[in-house]
Parts: sequence; structure tokens; C-alpha cells
Amino acid sequence: MGNSHLLLEKATTYPRFRGDLTPPNCKYDQLIGAWILQSTSKLLVETPFRKGPRTKKEDIETGEDQKAE
Repeated sequence: MGNSHLLLEKATTYPRFRGDLTPPNCKYDQLIGAWILQSTSKLLVETPFRKGPRTKKEDIETGEDQKAE
């Protein structure tokens, strides 16, 4: 079995996505913290053709949601 923890041995792993996550024709405005459509300078979330929310399974876990830390 080795020195590995049981949870690590049984956990399912998924390949990490390495593609570009930038929405097409957009730039990120760090001042307001949102994606801006370059052609109209509108917020991407306010455009009718934006992609909807994705599933939680596609999130990359970074640990910032761990309340104890």
C-alpha cells in the first residue's frame, strides 16, 4: 500500500486544463475586475452571447474557499 494516505490512493484525478481561458475579443480590466468586450467596451456579462455558468466539476480548486484558514 505504501506511505500514501487512503484518501490520496482512492481519489479520482482529472487532467489539468492548459488552454487559454480568455473569452474571444475580450480583455480583462483589473480596475473593475471584469471582462470587457473590446469592440463595444461593454461588460461581457451584459452581452447576450456570453456563455452561461459552467459546472462545479470544471472549477480548479485553489483552496481559497477553505474557511478554517
